[in-house]
Amino acid sequence: MSFPLFRLWVALGLCMAAGSQAPSAAPAPGTIAGVVFDAGNNAPIRRAVVTLSTVEARPQDAVAWTDGQGRFAFGYLPPGRYELRVSKNGYQAAVYGTDSPRRPPGIITIDAGETRGDLVFRLQLVTTITGTVTDDHGDPLPGVSVAAMRWGWQRQKRRLLPGPSAQSDAEGHYRLTNIAPGSYALVASKTGAPLAAFQSEAVAGQSQRPYYYALQYYPGTDRPESATLVSVEAGREYSNIDFQLTARSTPTVQGKIVPPPGISMFEQISIGASREDLGGRGPGFGAGVFQPDFAFHFDQLTAGSYVLVAQATAGGRSYRGVQNVEVGFNDISDLSIALQPSIDLAGSVAVEGPGAARYSPAPVSLVPGEGTAFKGPQPRAIVNKDGTFKIANVPPGVWDINPGRIPPGGYLKSMRLGDQDVLTEEMVIGPSTDVQLKIVISTQAAELQGEVSRNGQPARALVLLVPEVRYRHVLSYYRTVAADPNGHFEIKNAAPGTYALFAFEEFDRQLIEDPEFLKPFEAAGVPVTLREGENPPQKISVITPGPGVAQ
Repeated sequence: MSFPLFRLWVALGLCMAAGSQAPSAAPAPGTIAGVVFDAGNNAPIRRAVVTLSTVEARPQDAVAWTDGQGRFAFGYLPPGRYELRVSKNGYQAAVYGTDSPRRPPGIITIDAGETRGDLVFRLQLVTTITGTVTDDHGDPLPGVSVAAMRWGWQRQKRRLLPGPSAQSDAEGHYRLTNIAPGSYALVASKTGAPLAAFQSEAVAGQSQRPYYYALQYYPGTDRPESATLVSVEAGREYSNIDFQLTARSTPTVQGKIVPPPGISMFEQISIGASREDLGGRGPGFGAGVFQPDFAFHFDQLTAGSYVLVAQATAGGRSYRGVQNVEVGFNDISDLSIALQPSIDLAGSVAVEGPGAARYSPAPVSLVPGEGTAFKGPQPRAIVNKDGTFKIANVPPGVWDINPGRIPPGGYLKSMRLGDQDVLTEEMVIGPSTDVQLKIVISTQAAELQGEVSRNGQPARALVLLVPEVRYRHVLSYYRTVAADPNGHFEIKNAAPGTYALFAFEEFDRQLIEDPEFLKPFEAAGVPVTLREGENPPQKISVITPGPGVAQ
């Protein structure tokens, strides 16, 4: 059988030794080849994208496309370990050696001169959810956003996380594609101008309340906790997941923005609202702010939980205020949102460890950490030669810290805002914050190797390094690696500290933020204390099944 052979040693950056080494000393190259079929009708798939990756700390990729018979090949490969994945529009991506994203990918080991031409992929069609959106009268409703959301954990709070979305067309039809297997809450929302008045009679001089389509979770509720989850399997189409949106008169939500003492005018002032149950990612709403009393009112908020964010600028300084509000069917008229001034956050970055003098700290930046809207440029500062920096105009709120580039083999050692450990706790900036942010980076992280077994035999598995209980909420402390076919694993760039090691045949990574997810398996964890540099090797056994996997 002939294959479309690709010379990929240049693309992979795996050139065989040259120059001082004679060509005859180079190992014979190998080949990886195979074919891609449609799992439903067993027909070859043309123009599927096949990606070959080296198994290294910094993987390098090469890409090939299947021909008319679904065949692909990678040639001129040096001996080594590789991973292989296939993608094609309309199909679910596939990875060699596993049929689930919850399992470690397979590894193809190529010896000198070896040819692996027996690889076969059978791609499943993408999972789709389809349906129709209509209005109160059963007429098609175009321009409605329908999103598939999954329950998960974010900042230790259980909430709906965003997923695929689609708009309904002129006939009210929508089609969600590329949905991974799982259970989803479907939500339909429509924004825009208010609808025409629905009452059949109008009285002169009587104000007309605006009508808007209420956000709706399938099958007909405005509360996420009451939504019926739609369970989907790979390669199937789920039809007739329909919505009938209700036009409702909306209450008036109004109040005042309270400026700081001494401020009577702003160059810019605004207020916005977003659904709290959508994590600030749903439709946003704006309202006018009227001077001189800075009054505002919303008339388009349907029932639900909202976060209101007021922002302003005056004299080159930013101001911000946040208020949570529960909107029902009655007017709200007494809201008061106090603006607080931004601060200039000073700090320093120190690099420690072997070779520290060779590394210059990268810019330090801040990222909003509370899921609410933020207008303006990202707070950011260049680090001076002496390691100091100053981030100007940081508004009050919860902020995550991006310390910049970490040296290869290094780790983020500490971050402190005054006396507070903001590496393991939220950094809350207020108008009176006047302490420095001190960041320490080390060039030498902890490294750990080990072996995974099942019933005394080497086993492939996903190895999870979990920090001690008091730091379970610190995601940067977790490490996940796949053991190779011989059960060997390597963990690098870990922060020194006390951990537990687990090996799972499969588990759902999205559950890491769930404070309960490891409780059934705590006794099976192997305790380890990591120090900078290499640590004693560990032996662990596979736990089957893992968290989030059906028994």
